[in-house]
Amino acid sequence: MPLIKLFTKGNFNFAWKLARLPIFIYIGLLIVMFVFENRLVFQPTVETGIPPQDERKNNRHRYITVNEHQIHALFVERENPICYAIYFHGNGGNIIHRTSLLEWLSTRLNISILGVSYSGYGYSRGRPSERQFYEDAESSLAYMTSQFKIPPSRIMLFGESLGGVVATRLAAQHQIPLLALDSTFTSLCDVAQTHYPWLPVKYLMRNRFSSLPFAGQFVGTTIQTHGTDDQIVPFQLGKQLADSFGGNHTLIQREGGRHNEAPSSEYIRALEIEINKLYKAPTE
Repeated sequence: MPLIKLFTKGNFNFAWKLARLPIFIYIGLLIVMFVFENRLVFQPTVETGIPPQDERKNNRHRYITVNEHQIHALFVERENPICYAIYFHGNGGNIIHRTSLLEWLSTRLNISILGVSYSGYGYSRGRPSERQFYEDAESSLAYMTSQFKIPPSRIMLFGESLGGVVATRLAAQHQIPLLALDSTFTSLCDVAQTHYPWLPVKYLMRNRFSSLPFAGQFVGTTIQTHGTDDQIVPFQLGKQLADSFGGNHTLIQREGGRHNEAPSSEYIRALEIEINKLYKAPTE
């Protein structure tokens, strides 16, 4: 049969009838992903009622001004801490859900730690966005340095999952001595591509959350941990991030570890060693 006969009007119409439904479904998925991206990325738990005030001497609520609104933070304080820390959580929940973790880290590492709820999370006002997360982080660091009259060299940063991107960026821009990362990734686009390999998410996503450029700029010490069976952020993305750091870096691999887990003893011990090495306790 001559090749031209394969492309008759009848054949084309038949082929289009077969293909149009999958094509329309695919285009529809692209539109849904684009329109509802922020709902997929930012999953805050919003708290209602009167914002809490101080409850205990060493566990205090703080409100930090960012632009024209305030964000909520939980400050767990110790007398004569070795250093001060800021904790940036992942894309879900809020800092209230990490209260026990903050208290445990403070006691275990002898640090005073500020855990931040991003704009639109918990009791924080405002709306979440990538740019807003970075502004929240800058304001939190400014709050710590002014409130306690300390330089950035007395502060360390914790970053959990997406919060690790926020922490890495802040650490690189202010040359923080110590960065602690848990289940963090190269970029949010890379994570999305692993979950939706059949969609061009890298070209559609507005929220990039890329940590690679800042990892290369950071010259301090990084302690990073990641589970090999992480079902949200593939271990390979954590490994790629680890390989991009320019300073002193340690990757603690959790065999069989998943995404949301309590810190391992190896991770905490590594932090203990570096905290005592990099920071000096204030003299009496």
